[in-house]
Amino acid sequence: MSNNTTAKVYRLVFAALVAACLIFHLAILWESRREIAAGYGDFIIFYTGAQILKDGKATDLFKVETQNEYQAKFDVPQLEWPLPFNHAPYELLLFLPLAHTPYPVAHAIWSGVNLILLAIMVRWLLGYVHSPHSFFIGVAVFAWFPTMEALRLGQDSILSTALLLAVFVALKKRRDTLAGFLLALGLYKPQLVLPMAGAFLIARRWENVIIFGITGAALVAVSLVMVGFQGAMDLVSILQRMGDYSFIIYPRNMPNVRGLTTVTFDAVGLGSTAGFATFAISLAIYGLCLYLWRRKVDVDDPAFDLMFSLAIVATVLISYHLYAHDLFPVIIPLVLLFRYIGRGWVSDGLVSGSFFTVLLIGFTPLVPRYLIQFKSFGWGALFVLTLFMIVSVEIFRRERVAFAK
Repeated sequence: MSNNTTAKVYRLVFAALVAACLIFHLAILWESRREIAAGYGDFIIFYTGAQILKDGKATDLFKVETQNEYQAKFDVPQLEWPLPFNHAPYELLLFLPLAHTPYPVAHAIWSGVNLILLAIMVRWLLGYVHSPHSFFIGVAVFAWFPTMEALRLGQDSILSTALLLAVFVALKKRRDTLAGFLLALGLYKPQLVLPMAGAFLIARRWENVIIFGITGAALVAVSLVMVGFQGAMDLVSILQRMGDYSFIIYPRNMPNVRGLTTVTFDAVGLGSTAGFATFAISLAIYGLCLYLWRRKVDVDDPAFDLMFSLAIVATVLISYHLYAHDLFPVIIPLVLLFRYIGRGWVSDGLVSGSFFTVLLIGFTPLVPRYLIQFKSFGWGALFVLTLFMIVSVEIFRRERVAFAK
């Protein structure tokens, strides 16, 4: 079979998978519409948290009994604990206007905001990729399982990803001050931005690091003013206790190193050692990421796209608390690597072949739902881990070629 025929077959298969994903996930959204309006899902934590602020009870924001009181107003079965708001308080300033509207209206507005963010992201990505397959890339971003999961749950993962992409755009435009500022804005989920900040530090991108630190300190100050010292201690208490509630923290369904080691070690009866393995593997992954960031590469060098992609993939893998919707940032390295390979910068056919195989797997419908249903979505980390290895190999190859010259 010729290369042209293989490429045509691949495009047809990929288009069919993307279409199936889109139809399947839209059907799930439609089927879930009543539960979403009733208060099922994660948006309830932002809405009730904003209501607590609106009612002038900011200092009680992280008291479990206060959150429970507000969530009990919804016709949703209460578990042994409320679904807790456990992010930095400043994030709720974004949701505060929505607290003045009924819950279904607030959720609809937030969904609209997420769709606008998605459209902006697609425009940025397509403008950078310049691919003849732009339509399919755009549809794929919307159809991907983490995208639809973030929309269904009303989560903030799309906002976090938009900030990461905005950081990339700012870096490419050599606006380092803006990049550091935008990265710090994502500190409401510190596990998704601190690894990138560490990469900037290793690469001696001092302007990024300094602005990130200043902005981060300002956001901490704002948060402390909002909830007070005792409120901050209440947040620490919530974070410490979350592991006691399996309906909130369930490592087997986390598509990261923690989830992968949990499902693997449980299968062979070594579940008690999964924690140590998680720490060791995560340390090795992030250590390799930082090692590959040790050189300060110009943003116009194609290697910079690879390094930025590597940092995002490593972040997802080592993030200790991560669910399906938190996989959405991986869409950035997927598109950047697609552009990189499409420009013919890869000389090793194994790298490109592996990437396109991973792409097909990532857009296979039903499988994520199946794994989550059987509490085994930790296996989804294999998809991310393979992507990490593909990007790492290509960066090493470029270093070897550069050294040979």
